[in-house]
Amino acid sequence: MTQNKNNQPEEPIQDDAVLGEDVEELKRDMRSAKIVDWMQKNKQQLIAATVVFIIIMVGTALWMEKQKAIKASAAMVYFQALSTKDDGQRKVLLENVIQDYADTGYSILAHIRLAPLGDTEKHLRAVMNASSATPEFQWQARLDLAEYLIQHQKSDDAKGLLNDAVGKQYEQLRFYLLSKTVSGDEKIKYLQKALDAISNDDVLKANIEAQLAQAGV
Repeated sequence: MTQNKNNQPEEPIQDDAVLGEDVEELKRDMRSAKIVDWMQKNKQQLIAATVVFIIIMVGTALWMEKQKAIKASAAMVYFQALSTKDDGQRKVLLENVIQDYADTGYSILAHIRLAPLGDTEKHLRAVMNASSATPEFQWQARLDLAEYLIQHQKSDDAKGLLNDAVGKQYEQLRFYLLSKTVSGDEKIKYLQKALDAISNDDVLKANIEAQLAQAGV
């Protein structure tokens, strides 16, 4: 006599979602096992890479701290120079800033402060050629040097510096200085351009207007 099929034990039926989770977990376990195996095989390289990374991080932190200390020292010497009333002592301190802290922005400032104290052309050209100097500092140094050359009867050299444009805020002074290197109609042309440019100096503007009025313009 055959047994009723209903009496046979049934296979448990798994839900598709549960089965999917089991498969994903198995995949994760396999990936983890591969990663662990790879790490074991490359243990020495991983240790070396970690050591190198730590050295780089520590080195970078030390370098940054050193740069901060250098800037702080440069600032201290620079402001000490500004506070002294003796031009000789000020010159020595500013030259120390340039020599000892050449890679800081205070070196540029020291060149600017030293320009009126001696070797004007050297210090202004240093600012003009410094890659770390802002365009504004370079423009002002170029104009200051052109004015210095004009005062020393070197108009042709000054004109060479003034031919290139500068920022809009500096164009009035550039045209005014150009007017001092020429004469006649060309002088009036540059004075008119100076008057039409943006003005940041009321005294300079009044001087330009007076010269134009004197020329009958």
